[in-house]
Amino acid sequence: MDINIQDLNAKFSAIDKALTAAKARKASKEAASSDGAVVSGKIDDTTKATVRAAKLAEREAKKQELASAREARRVAKAAQSKEPAHMKKLDNAASKLPKLNEEMQLLFNETITNFNATQITALALHLQHFNRVKATERALGQKVEAGSQVRIIGGYPKFIGMTGTVSKAQRIRCYVSVSGVKRDVYCFTSDVELVTSALPSTGTDG
Repeated sequence: MDINIQDLNAKFSAIDKALTAAKARKASKEAASSDGAVVSGKIDDTTKATVRAAKLAEREAKKQELASAREARRVAKAAQSKEPAHMKKLDNAASKLPKLNEEMQLLFNETITNFNATQITALALHLQHFNRVKATERALGQKVEAGSQVRIIGGYPKFIGMTGTVSKAQRIRCYVSVSGVKRDVYCFTSDVELVTSALPSTGTDG
């Protein structure tokens, strides 16, 4: 918001003049009263109106000053944040992805460095299809029941890699109790795999 300095100066000048006139009238009124002169109600009303106008002008000037300060803070804040809003959303989504172990992170880095967008997209689709096939095989071939030790390999990203104990099992869904997680994790049975060896039910696999 641009503030016209000349307009502000004019307003402040008008305020000064109004206040000076009010003081002069007040002094005149006091002098007349001390001499026994009668001060008319009309002069008193005029003085009040002048003072009222001066206060309104002063209030308006303060309002403009506050608005200017708010706009300056907004512009400064926007200048500090150079990253577009949609990129912030992508960064936020990335922060929720499950962590890769060191070997997989190296493979990921090599893939995105050495191949173009077309091949990376194709690879992602192949991996997605592979996961669907394996999920179907698990749903058909493994039996998940209460008390089973399982590792979460699908569903909500923040739970992927965690191991726990099935607290309740249904035909295609189950609930997994994971140490450190307040509520049981709700999963499809295809999103978990049976743990063949005894594993602690805490943390994530690196």
